[in-house]
Amino acid sequence: MVRKLHVILYVCLSCSILLGSCAKELNQYYNPKGSLDKNIVEVLEADGRFSLFVKMIEKTGLRKTLGASAMYTCLAPNDEQVTTYFSKQGYSAVESVPDAILRRYINYHFINGMYYEYDINKLYNSATSLINKSRATNFSTRTEGTIPGKRIRLFSGPFLQGQQDDYITLYGTPGGDKKFLIEGIVIAEPDKDASNGVIHVLGAPLEIAPRTDEALASDPETSIFSSWIEKHVQFELGEKDEFGWVDTTLYKSFSFGRNLANESVLSTVLAPTDDAIRAYFQPYLQYIDNTIDSVPRRVMYTLIRSALIENLWYKSDLKRLDPDWKSISGYSRIIVDVPSIISGSLRASNSFIYKVNKLIESPEMSSVAGGVYLRYKKYSQWYWMFLSAGLSEGLFDWQYYQHSPKTVLIQSDEVWGFPLAEDMLEADRLYRVQQCKAGIFNIDVRADGGFRKKFYPTNFGYILYDNGKFFDYTGNSVNLVSPTPEWEASNGAIYGIDGFLKPLDKLNDTITVYNLMKKDPELSLYISALDRSGIASQLQLTGFFTYSVIAPRNAAITAAGINVATLNATELRNFVQSYIIPNRYIFTDGDFNGQIANKNGELLTVGGQWETFGVTNTAGKTVKPIVSNTQGSNGVIHKINSVF
Repeated sequence: MVRKLHVILYVCLSCSILLGSCAKELNQYYNPKGSLDKNIVEVLEADGRFSLFVKMIEKTGLRKTLGASAMYTCLAPNDEQVTTYFSKQGYSAVESVPDAILRRYINYHFINGMYYEYDINKLYNSATSLINKSRATNFSTRTEGTIPGKRIRLFSGPFLQGQQDDYITLYGTPGGDKKFLIEGIVIAEPDKDASNGVIHVLGAPLEIAPRTDEALASDPETSIFSSWIEKHVQFELGEKDEFGWVDTTLYKSFSFGRNLANESVLSTVLAPTDDAIRAYFQPYLQYIDNTIDSVPRRVMYTLIRSALIENLWYKSDLKRLDPDWKSISGYSRIIVDVPSIISGSLRASNSFIYKVNKLIESPEMSSVAGGVYLRYKKYSQWYWMFLSAGLSEGLFDWQYYQHSPKTVLIQSDEVWGFPLAEDMLEADRLYRVQQCKAGIFNIDVRADGGFRKKFYPTNFGYILYDNGKFFDYTGNSVNLVSPTPEWEASNGAIYGIDGFLKPLDKLNDTITVYNLMKKDPELSLYISALDRSGIASQLQLTGFFTYSVIAPRNAAITAAGINVATLNATELRNFVQSYIIPNRYIFTDGDFNGQIANKNGELLTVGGQWETFGVTNTAGKTVKPIVSNTQGSNGVIHKINSVF
């Protein structure tokens, strides 16, 4: 008797494994009227309502494959649904539909694996986080040969209770009993058992979801964005097979870093509507070619990237920010409340596509760099240098939109002259990049009250502005074309100038502060003291360390009764270091006022500006420069006519 009981339990356990779902509770969900001795195709055939679907399976030679090769979840369309679907495709009968199209349709109605309604509910309820609950809706349809399966969404009752707004955003208000849906279609009869899976009878025709690129192309509201994407299309050969033969099929992909044509690549797309794109570019059309089609390719590229997010995110996931998310180009949610600008959606197999009524700027386009891109007709040479010579480096933050303050002095193509940037020799082009960067200030002059007499910091020296002119470290000047900006952005503005400034080469050892002072006969006594003190070598180095030297003239040293020739080593060191301040400082424009230490560690007080500028030591003695702000590669020199 015990042995017989063991056999009965073994048989029951085997049946449970055959049903294929550990989650399915046999006592509650097993249907004694089900035909477990029949596979999916045989169950459909015996039912009688699915004769056209079975005929398609027969016609394509898939009966054995779908009846015995694997476990499936079948989404069964009745004869009326099949007829309705193919009538829309222009076919009057199943017999006239090409096999390739039939196979695509059949495969879309078979999901890999066996999932009862109970399983779908449990996958959602047992997910350990809200984002995992969202993604528990995602499944894959059958793959056949080189024809990839598609992603398809099954929605449980718990999902529709907890995230109904997410469902409505993508598919509209759910119909039926709202318990079990697939891609917007109510499951009319769930859980029909078969020996190799489970069948869910559809309540309406299930349209095959297009890929992301196809979905965008099909919607008239996203035609512009779709055309941008298609301008970045590329085709790639398939992989080698086991024998080393290359699949010569050309597979579609894109050059902007996310392949929307790959069914296995899941994305969320914040697709700007045509109206949103037109509204954004309307103020700038006169600076390109007066049409949306003339938007520079780089602008399209960077704005596409700001619209693409890796993986699938429901609207509530985007709003919750847990976990955090970003587009390819950066954290666009920093500058815009994305859920608030969603105006609709498009159905796609490998993405959630949200139509947005506002174009989301990329980091580049939200910065001063955007002005060059959107005025490329006037600044085509800068535009080329942005794309090909690294001129845009440092003008914007790549991820967080936290751009450092900038003011850009820019030359029009008329000022640029010849040769054009692309025709320059490499060395000449590098120098031209440095010339351009000599006019990029590390400050937003708008936040500083506009241009005023001041030394402005750049990566290639300080530039003096005075009465409508900019002066570089050599004294060469260019004119400000207009005090009105050519372009304004969150981190600064662009202004036109009529020439090029000379860049200061910070690695040029011929113009160190030491060498500049050595060439000045009025500073020979201080140079002699530097040479004998052993400090001179420090002032000749370029690179990391920089200095500000308040250099006393010969007359000032002599008038003070100092004989540098008689000073000992300690006295020489103390003497020269009392006039050397670590780091590069421009003083006389009044931007720096306060205390700062010299190389002896003594505090010096800096105050005033221009004619009133002075430096006072701890003893209360003040010196005033007579020639200030002479720039060298490793520092600045201020000549004084008295000593401490």
